[in-house]
Amino acid sequence: MLIVPVTGKISWRNPPVVTIGFIIVNCLVFFLFQFNDGKLAFEAEEYYFKSGLAAIEVSRYVDYRDTSENRGITLNAADKMKMKEMARLRNKMAADSQFLAKLRNDEIITPQDPEYSKWKELRKNYEQRRLRIVSMKYGFRPAYHNIFTFFTYMFLHGGFGHLFGNMIFLWLVGCMLEMGCGRRFYSAIYVLTGLCAVVLYWLVYMKNTIPLVGASGAIAGLMGAFTVLYGRKKVKVFYSLGFYFNYLKVPAIFLLPVWIANEFYQLFFGGVSHVAYVAHIGGLVSGAILGVVNLRFLGSYDAEALEPEPEDEISPLIEEALEHISQLDMASGIRLLDKALAKDPEHLAAMIHLFNVRKTDPEDLQFHEIARRLLNRLSMDSAAFETARKVYEDYTKLSKRPRLSSELYLRLSSIFAGLGYPEKAEGILAMLLKKRANLPGIPTALLKLANGYQQKEIVAKYNKCLKILYTRYPDSPEAQIAGNLLKK
Repeated sequence: MLIVPVTGKISWRNPPVVTIGFIIVNCLVFFLFQFNDGKLAFEAEEYYFKSGLAAIEVSRYVDYRDTSENRGITLNAADKMKMKEMARLRNKMAADSQFLAKLRNDEIITPQDPEYSKWKELRKNYEQRRLRIVSMKYGFRPAYHNIFTFFTYMFLHGGFGHLFGNMIFLWLVGCMLEMGCGRRFYSAIYVLTGLCAVVLYWLVYMKNTIPLVGASGAIAGLMGAFTVLYGRKKVKVFYSLGFYFNYLKVPAIFLLPVWIANEFYQLFFGGVSHVAYVAHIGGLVSGAILGVVNLRFLGSYDAEALEPEPEDEISPLIEEALEHISQLDMASGIRLLDKALAKDPEHLAAMIHLFNVRKTDPEDLQFHEIARRLLNRLSMDSAAFETARKVYEDYTKLSKRPRLSSELYLRLSSIFAGLGYPEKAEGILAMLLKKRANLPGIPTALLKLANGYQQKEIVAKYNKCLKILYTRYPDSPEAQIAGNLLKK
């Protein structure tokens, strides 16, 4: 579920310089210092398992715990244990701060141990590799925290998608708050709620050794403050339920319990996730408290700063269309959405609604036409790539014979590889290699697919993609890159 406020106007005579500054700092930190974190982390873990360090330490961990789950498992450097089982036990070990503390203090592998010298050298090399990872060094690790990382974590990110998503929300909410409550108070909210978010995370996960990174705790704080400061004001919000998108106007304070409830739901019922929902909750609650402090004691906000922009001529058409659709008058709804698209052929909301209506009859040629238009539109906007994936899945499930152009298929394959779905990208590229192997752009797509498998640490598929690229497209610049990577 996604609920985002979209009200407010930006005056370039008084630009949101603090928000722009925060975005620039976050981006500079990522692109100047963190850009290779994924590669460095992969290399460190590859060294950990291939050097024999994993076999030494995991075997000691099994002996140390001696649980019923692990009993009967013996490991040493000569064993050929399945990588999956080794990785599972290693992950448990990495989360056991007590064991790791003893390991680092030479209490698990003592100087009298025959493998001590070998282990010490391997561990030293491994730690040197890990220290190159910025997020490991400056992210907040509850078990090994220091004052410095309480601040630095909120300017680090786990990947480009993580950074991009956070910066979008920072821009949307940050601009509104900066205009509404001034730069000083706004800056204080960002820093203080970022600290409150990490403190709550620390109190809940004191023994966790995995680094917390990201500006989302501070951004949640901005959202919490926004809902309180403009509680009675009706703001326009965009919401998505996965299969349905729309806008509505609600009092700003209504968003706070909805956002907090969503975070609690995701925390307890959302399954295994790397998202720090506890930090989000800490940010939302502390932001709301600071909003109350501002209202009661400071009065540092402008109640009229968030006047909505004038309605365009397309929005009424979409709203009327949705009203007809809700009454099952599909023909009138389609007519109005077509009218909206005639005025603005690239209007995303109109296309999404028309696609959702047309998919009730997947054999209709108009369904294929709107699917093509929508996917073309979404595939040109990096912020909409995840939506493109969902629309594509809907379309291919409903259509017995998808009718997309080869060029569109190629763009979608690159998008899926970048989003972390290389299997989907591979299926599309396999089809194109059979039907249109000379299509411009396939070498680039193959290289992106290889990178996608590298990110998921599927080495066999990674090498296979590079070999196909190197052998089938030897004259391409991408083939030269593939050749160099294969040599490594």
